[in-house]
Amino acid sequence: MEKIIYIQKFGDLEPGILIKLKKNLKWELKDFIDSVKILPESIPITDSEYDPSRRQYNASLLLSKLIEYTNKKQYFRTLGIIDKDIFSRFLNFVFGVAIILKKHFLKGPGAALISIARLRESFYRRPENEALFELRVLKEAVHELGHTLGLEHCNNNCVMQFSNCLADTDEKPAEYCRSCSNKLKKVLLN
Repeated sequence: MEKIIYIQKFGDLEPGILIKLKKNLKWELKDFIDSVKILPESIPITDSEYDPSRRQYNASLLLSKLIEYTNKKQYFRTLGIIDKDIFSRFLNFVFGVAIILKKHFLKGPGAALISIARLRESFYRRPENEALFELRVLKEAVHELGHTLGLEHCNNNCVMQFSNCLADTDEKPAEYCRSCSNKLKKVLLN
């Protein structure tokens, strides 16, 4: 299977965000993948994924929808992107979620979802910083894709560090540490 990451948008999303992410992912993951492609269609966001009491969207429902939508296509990895605030079962919010595959399934298809809503400065009523926003999107994408490739959270100076808040995302690098890189090479290049 060719190692292509497909970027899948949910709802309305600025095309420039997808184009920049494609370029940045291609560069950041060049040692592990063949290419990155943006899927042209958008997955609609429905009321059933929205929780009015939280005023957020359910990440698990959206990820399930992404998997269902792309499952028949057998893509290597699919990264969904949404510009809405999302939550997960036991967390007030999440930057992203992923299906963490077991070792013997790592070469099969996998899916992850990131929300860019809380990565924007405007979410916190601060002036926008495009360069910082672009870097945050890349970090969260690389992190969630790492989960789809079998990586767990890491305590090293690594993109796989858990982000409990935006400051955590800002402090971690955009790349995998040596240990995580070696794990990926074993899985993907053998």
